[in-house]
Order: sequence, then C-alpha cells, then structure tokens
Amino acid sequence: MIAAADVRTVDLGTHETLVVVTGDLSAAGDDAAGAVFLCLHGLVDDLAIWDRLTPDLAERGTVVRYDQRGHGEAGSPPGPYSRDDLAADAVAVLDALDIERAVLVGHSMGGIMSMAAALNHPARVAGLVLIGTTSAANAKAASWYSKIAQAGVDEGVEGLARTIYGTGKQRGIRGDARGIAEVTRTLEALHDDPLTPHLRNVRCPVLLVVGEHDPMGVKATEIVARALPDSTVSVVDGVGHWVHVQQPDATIAAYDGWANR
Repeated sequence: MIAAADVRTVDLGTHETLVVVTGDLSAAGDDAAGAVFLCLHGLVDDLAIWDRLTPDLAERGTVVRYDQRGHGEAGSPPGPYSRDDLAADAVAVLDALDIERAVLVGHSMGGIMSMAAALNHPARVAGLVLIGTTSAANAKAASWYSKIAQAGVDEGVEGLARTIYGTGKQRGIRGDARGIAEVTRTLEALHDDPLTPHLRNVRCPVLLVVGEHDPMGVKATEIVARALPDSTVSVVDGVGHWVHVQQPDATIAAYDGWANR
C-alpha cells in the first residue's frame, strides 16, 4: 500500500466520497511537471485499484483518486443515475480541490465517465488516458449489465459478486449494492445511447491502453479510437482487463510515449 499524502472525505453536493491525493496540489498546473491525474476506477472496484500505478504517476504530477458513487466509501444518492451524473461527480472532485484542469485516467467504466466528462466539461479536461474501455454496449452486454444491476438490488453485494465472477472464487466488493446497481444501469444505457457518435466532439488528446486478452476486446478500443479526433492506441501483450494492475510499468511506458510524442 502506498503512503497517501492526503486522505479526506469530500462533499460533492449530491453525496460524500473518499478522496486520496498523492503529491502537492499547490504545484499543480498545465505543464508536464505540474500535471494532475484524476483516476476513475471501473465497476465494483474502488480507488485502491490504482495503488500499483500511483507511485509512477506521482513522479509525473499529482494523483487524485476517489470512490465513484456507490463504490467503496462513497455515498449513494437516490437514483436513477446517468453517465452525465457520474461525469459531473468527477468535475465536482476537481472543484472541491480547486483544480482547474486534469488528465482523467479512467479504467473500463471509469473510461466511459471520463469521456463523458471531456464532452460535457471540455475546459476541465487536459487529456484522457483510457484503459480497457468502450463507448457502446451490444444487446448481450446490455443484458449482462441488467442482470448485474438486478442481482445487486435483490441480493446485495453477494449477488453482484456472484453475477460478475460466478460461483467459484470471488473478489470482494466494497460499497452499497443499490448504488452500484444504479451505476450499472448507466452502462446498460450504452446500448440505446452509445457514446461513440459523440466522440468526434472530444477536443483533448487521448491515449487508449488495452490488454491483448481483454474480454471486452481490442476491437472495442479500436472503435473508440476511430471515433476520436486525436487518439493513440497501445496494446499491452499478455494481459487482460486490468492492465494498470497487471502491468503498471507497461501502462506508464505507454503514457510516457504518448505524453512526450
């Protein structure tokens, strides 16, 4: 576990959440040395999922991590939620910390919310680093998200874990099951309302990192890349969905190559 420079509970207006800051916010700015990285985790993860990548990111700027609504130590405001709500949460974290602009680093669901933030709040997003993400959901994926959400409502976090991971060995899930279910519905909505046609309006540079064996598929990342005006794709060999956990060195190498291009 990395040493946290600052751990605090932040009121986002709709709910409170846990925020961890590693680095000096007073030195934050738009130059490379003063970059701020705002990290958005994926579905049923929490801010601790960034533990392995944070030390490397902190050598390149200030790292801010937070629990998305319903997850970890975050509150769960009344639903339903939209992806715009979760994108607004990211900007509310920046506001609470007096950060003008940040590079959003999003994994999976966090990447979706990062893209939504770049579309809705372009002045606040200096760049996007998207890991194992997508911009749409086919009928099969939407049905799976629906089952996850309903399991969370009916059976709590145990139902979430069983539906996502199966009945064998399961990872623990921290958070409020009903809040996570509401968040999952925003992913289901990607079937009827995909982000893909809107991505042409993203005005910041984007790095997409994806594992060779990501079950969402390298093709999903390539679809996102083709829709964006300014994007770079890095495929990491031999890993799956959690590239930043499995290969943090490869993730940071991809970032350095992109940032210094």
